[in-house]
Amino acid sequence: MVQQISPLQLFIFTIISSFGVSMATLPRFVAEIAREDMGLSVFIAGAAFLTTIWIIARLAAYFPDVTCIEYHCILLGPVLGQAVNIFFTVLVVMVLVMSNRSFAVAGNIYLFDRTPLYVIPVGIMLLLMYIGQYGLMPVLRMQQMIFYTSHMVFLFIILLGLLAIDKNNYLPFLAQGIKPVLKAAIPSWYSYTGTEITIGLLFPFITRQNKVLAWSAAGVIVLTVVYTLITFIVQGILGQQETARMLLPTIIAYRSVELPDTFIERIDAYFLIFWIPVFVACMLNWLYFAVFAISHMLRLEDGRPIAALLVPIVIYLIEALPNFQTADKIGEVLQYGFITLDLFIWPLLLWLAWRRKRREKAC
Repeated sequence: MVQQISPLQLFIFTIISSFGVSMATLPRFVAEIAREDMGLSVFIAGAAFLTTIWIIARLAAYFPDVTCIEYHCILLGPVLGQAVNIFFTVLVVMVLVMSNRSFAVAGNIYLFDRTPLYVIPVGIMLLLMYIGQYGLMPVLRMQQMIFYTSHMVFLFIILLGLLAIDKNNYLPFLAQGIKPVLKAAIPSWYSYTGTEITIGLLFPFITRQNKVLAWSAAGVIVLTVVYTLITFIVQGILGQQETARMLLPTIIAYRSVELPDTFIERIDAYFLIFWIPVFVACMLNWLYFAVFAISHMLRLEDGRPIAALLVPIVIYLIEALPNFQTADKIGEVLQYGFITLDLFIWPLLLWLAWRRKRREKAC
């Protein structure tokens, strides 16, 4: 049985769900398209994502007692509704796959260079399965503990990057016009996904449902500020060209950060150390999302068998990706998948819910 979630817990859940591996790779994707205006693209994507939060919050409010898995079928019928549910679940599972692979590559390069690639995701997924098999409350307790410790320290480490920026790396501004900036907002969009999934799945269990939009929007605003700041710092340290050609530019950028007259060296090492709990907390949410969605689709009361079956599937898919180029292509498909869900499917469902409510009032 899922217990009640407070608005503050929703705020924390929102931030943690979206803040995982993207901060290490996002600057590279936007630098390739937006060039010196990369930070503007990230900011625009975050501002636009607030529209999705409004859409899903309004849609969920029409069905306050059921999750998106149920109201997909209510609005579209059993066949189309289940098709959307499968599409939704595949997106969630693929986030687990792609994020774990990216983190495993980063860990393999910078921390465990002699460790086989599969060892890192296996260890993480087994840990997630152990924590997440007992429902939402253990997940929430762990999220709150990590948020008030690791996330706060991690934010401080991010701010240290301001010491190493070069203002010349931000020029020229808007030299290519606004079109590349808007185009680069597409890969930026993927970095914010997680909030809408949280609302869609957990809305019935939130205590003050009239506060969902405000607290979720506050979480997205925090993410927008942090992601824009990270992109701004990476650009200021590496410049646009270096950022675009680096596999994990954020980690490379923090190698250049120094604290003069202190005993602290290699800021990138601290970045990696505190990135581990931040990433694990994020993936714990996505594993819970996947197990929760599949359990509701199959109408199972206990999701533990689903978690036990899902973990080896995720590990196999991670190992099946032959190289980073293939992973990038799949990641691009995933980006458009979430855009389709957020900007086409759920707005359509909101319109159908509005029409349905209007007909009921007319009767």
